Parts: sequence; structure tokens; C-alpha cells
Amino acid sequence: MTIASPTPLEATPLRRRRQRFERATLVCGVVLLAIAFVVVYPILLLFYQSFQVGQFGTPTVFGFDNWRDALNEPAMRGAILNTLGLTIARQGISFVIGILLAWLLARTDIPGRYWLEFGFWIAFFMPSLTSTLGWILLLDPDYGLINELLQALPFVEQPPFNIFSWWGIVFTHLMTGTLAIKVMLLTPAFRNMDASLEEASRASGASTMGTLWRIVIPVMAPTIFIVFLMGTIRSMEAFEIELILGAPHQIEVYSTLIYRRIFDVHPQYGTATALSMIVLLFLMPLIALQQWMTRRRSHATVSGKYTGRLQRLRKWRWPLFGLVAFLLLVITVLPVSLVVTATFMKLFGYFNLPSGAYTLDKWRAALAHPQLFAALRTTLTIAVGASLLAMLSFSLIAYISTRTKFALRGTLDFLTWLPSAIPGVVIGLGFLWLFLGTPLFRPLYGTFWILIIAIALGSLTLGVQVIKSNLVQLGAELEEASAASGANILYTFRHVVLPLIAPAVLVVGLLVFASAAREISLVALLSTGSVKPLSMLQLNYMEDGSYELATIIGVFILILTIGAALGARFIGMRVGAGTAASAQPTAIEKST
Repeated sequence: MTIASPTPLEATPLRRRRQRFERATLVCGVVLLAIAFVVVYPILLLFYQSFQVGQFGTPTVFGFDNWRDALNEPAMRGAILNTLGLTIARQGISFVIGILLAWLLARTDIPGRYWLEFGFWIAFFMPSLTSTLGWILLLDPDYGLINELLQALPFVEQPPFNIFSWWGIVFTHLMTGTLAIKVMLLTPAFRNMDASLEEASRASGASTMGTLWRIVIPVMAPTIFIVFLMGTIRSMEAFEIELILGAPHQIEVYSTLIYRRIFDVHPQYGTATALSMIVLLFLMPLIALQQWMTRRRSHATVSGKYTGRLQRLRKWRWPLFGLVAFLLLVITVLPVSLVVTATFMKLFGYFNLPSGAYTLDKWRAALAHPQLFAALRTTLTIAVGASLLAMLSFSLIAYISTRTKFALRGTLDFLTWLPSAIPGVVIGLGFLWLFLGTPLFRPLYGTFWILIIAIALGSLTLGVQVIKSNLVQLGAELEEASAASGANILYTFRHVVLPLIAPAVLVVGLLVFASAAREISLVALLSTGSVKPLSMLQLNYMEDGSYELATIIGVFILILTIGAALGARFIGMRVGAGTAASAQPTAIEKST
């Protein structure tokens, strides 16, 4: 008996499916290679260049001199100890306060809890250097307003506070984002927690605080630990606050040490590269632990059993509301109002002068200075460019990770997490070697493109996870219909999926815009005299002690960042696309 071969009409559907599969695999492979190139290749370049001995631009030889110089660097030991000490202090204090605040906002009947949570959202997006200027006005040992008021008391002879100190750095970090991000990450996770054990605790007669410490925190321990690892990694890459507040007493951390070696009179690229690799090797166990915990995490604590019955605070409702509201005012309104006031001061920090303390001359000088508008144009260009690049690429990456059968989608998802775990200064140095050390890309150095790519990369983790959290809520019927009609992966993505997730994509674009306007650590080593954003111009003015001009630039940055963050929040609330305050914890819990 002979078996008839398939006719052309019978073979055509099979051939078409095979062709669609091959095209989809090719597209997914190209995306994976592109992400690997911008994430992994710069790190490999750093490792290679750390063994190249010689001055930049001259022939080099293989050797261990850079590592030897880095390990023998006199300031290395102090920088590492300061980095670890500041990280432990920041994380220890912020976690105790952050857990209490997140619990109050998510699991109690405190008045206005959603508005209070929104206030921490605003606090997180405030530019750190602008807030630091406000705290300098309050806590400077020579002219700080709080110190002057306290010294007016008969029993206070010396300024009690000094922001240019180790504890001043810790306090400023807590007030400029460290505490706010803990509340942002933990509050939605607490809100989505299975309430059955909490109700059983209340039914057995346990007190409110007893339920918190014996039930809620142990149940939420995996999420808390993941957030702790993320916070630790982020704390260890801190840069700009240490650079400004640590300078008077030479308080170095490893990121400022790398920065100073690059911008030395005789740049020490080899030593800076070896320093970066040493720190990265130290962070690798934390990165691996974060990934393992994230992928191992069970969903048992996050379910649909959420109950509307919140913990009743009774007589403590309004006092606790007043306490949280006061904290938010201190974090947001107080430093901003002082920075705006400082833009009109004749002399930064002096609220009273015999000849008058306020003038418009600083504004006139700043607005007449071409460098300000050049930096503003640069900021807008890289912010818009990074936003457009992020919206297109992040949505495609999220689509491949969640909606395709690409065999290496797990690897792609892993690569999207790496930028959140690699310090910004290290990424910047890797990009510096990439664009200076590769002849093909060398013409791009000193252009907008290098900053656009670096800023987009810095937002890769958050942006992809926000879009993924929306994609997993979509049914697959429309995509299946598109594929059945013969559409390829790019056509389905562009014409079917993208319109459905457009609000979430727009939220991501606005968040990247806000990040680009205030980013410093990623662009510190990549900006040049001709391509310098507002954030770097502000940092340069503060390094030179020109705080008056720095405050004016800070107002521009504040308008850009808060405006973009408010837009993202508004869109997220109107269309239900999610917000960064809820999307990031959701992404952590859905990443398995």
C-alpha cells in the first residue's frame, strides 16, 4: 500500500506555521542578543580592561598592575567600610520605619491612607540633589536654619547638627528616597496579603501590635527579604549625596572613589576599572541570592482572600495620621520650599542680611546664561529619546517573556533584572569602555545616544516588570486569532497587543522621563562638556560651591520629575494600568 504525499494545499498550512515559528524565533533571538550586548558585554569589557596595563590611548599589555593598585589603594579600605556602614545604617533604620508605615497604610483604617501613600510616591521621585540643597539650608553647621534656632536657646552653645558628616549622609538618604521606596514597595504587598491568619489572630484576642509582629511580618518575610536585598544593592551604588556631603571630611565610598579616579588630573582608568570589578564581584552573591529568592518565591501569601475589615486604630487613628502626614511634609514640602526660597537669596543660606537678603539677580543671571538652556535642551532630548526607546523595547521584551514560546525567554527575563543589581557608576564605566574602546561605536561618544541608551538601560527592570504585570492580565484570544490569520509576531505585537497595553506603556515612558531628568550615577562618567544634562550641571555647581545657581537648576529638575511622575500616576489611576508604587512589588511576586 502506498501512502500519498501531501498535496501542496495540505502542505501549505504546515509550511506557513514553520515559517512563522522561524521568523518569531529569529526576532526573539535578535532581541535577546541586543539585551545581552548592552547588559553583559560592557561588564565583560570591564573585566578585560582591568588586566590591560598602560595609559589610555597608548599601547597596553596584559598584567595585574591595575588590580594591585586597586587593592593597595590607600582610600580603598575606608571607602569599602564607609559603603558597608552607610548601607547597614540606611537599611536598618528605613526598614523598621518602612514596615510600620506600610502596615499602617495597607492594613489599618488610618484616615486618607491612599493619599498618604501617594505622598511617598512623590517623595521618591523628588531629585535627590535638590532635596539635599534644602537640608543643607536647614542643617549646615555654619548657617543652617535649625542650628541657628537651636543656638538661640541659652543652653545650646555649639551647632547640634552637621549635615556634612557620616550621620548627615544617612539622614539625607532617608529623607530623599530610601524610606519612600520601602513604603512604595511594601505597601501593595501588605495590602494583597492573605488575611485569614490575621483574622484568626484577632479572633484569638491578640493585640494589634502583637498581630503585626507575630503574624504579618513572619508571613511577609520572603517579600521583605527580597526588598531588603534590592535596597541593599541600591544603597551600595549611592553616589551624588556622598560626593557632596562627604567632601569636607573626606568621607569616600567606592562610587565616589571611582569617580575621582576617572576625573583626576591624570585619569586612572585602569585602577577605576579594577575597583569596579572588585565591587561587582562583592555584589555577585547578593545578585544571585536576589534572583534565587525571587524565582523560588511562593505565591501563598498573595491571594484573593483580602478582606475589607482593616485593623481598627480607634483613638490612635488621628494621632497616627498626623504623625505620618507630618513626616511627609518634612520629606517633601519642607526641603522644596527652602530650595525655592534659596533661589531668591543674595547669599545662599543667609535668610537675613543688613542690606536685604533676597533678590531676583540670581534668576536673571541664570536665565541669561546659555549653559542653562543648553543643559535643559540636552535633558529634554535624552529624556524624550530614552522614553521612546524604553516604550518600544521594553514592551517587546515583556511580550517575548510572557506571550511567546521562545526557548530562551527565561534567560531574557534574567538579563532584564541585572541592571537593577549593577551599580550605576559601574554601568557608566562599562559603557565608557564600550564606546571608547570599540572603534565601531567610538563616534557615538559625546553624543546624545550614549546617554539615551544608558538611561533606558537603568530603567529596564522596572519598565519591563510594569508592562509584564499588565500583559499577564490579558487573554490570548486576540493574539491566537491574529496568528491563525497568518500574522507574524511583530505584526501581532504592533497591531494587537500594543494598543491593549498602551496606557501601561505610556506610564513606563513617563517614569523613564522622570528618571532621565534626575539621573546622575549612570551619566556621571558619560556626559561631556557639549552634552551635559541639568543633573550634571547642578552637581558641578554644587562641587564648586555655587549653591545659588544649583538651586535654580534644581527647580527646573523638580518641575520635570514631579510633572512626569504625576502624569504617570494620573494615567495609572484612570485606566488601571498600574503605577510604579504597585507595579514593582507586583512584578517581584509575579516573576516566578
